[in-house]
Amino acid sequence: MYPESLIPTFTTLGGGFFAGIIVGYFLKKIIKILMFVVGGIAGLLLYLQQQQLISVNLYKLEAASRFFVTTFGISFDNITHMSVTTHLGIPLAGGLSAGLAIGFVKG
Repeated sequence: MYPESLIPTFTTLGGGFFAGIIVGYFLKKIIKILMFVVGGIAGLLLYLQQQQLISVNLYKLEAASRFFVTTFGISFDNITHMSVTTHLGIPLAGGLSAGLAIGFVKG
């Protein structure tokens, strides 16, 4: 095996790794922002209900949140069923997943 034939593999692996770090970092930041906003809205609604300014139907709120989580889970499951290794190659998928894990944890 010639070293020149390994250059595209290492380039794909490294590019996927650095792209994964960037995606993981921004994914973590977006999740933090969304959790802050959702928690703030839930806290505001519960405070306003405690002050008896509004009435919140918790059963409808639970049903809506359950629908959202189920729909998100199904769409995420459909995305993950697409074979990343078949379309993009094993080096890119491996580098991307390693970079994503490092970017998500260290970000």
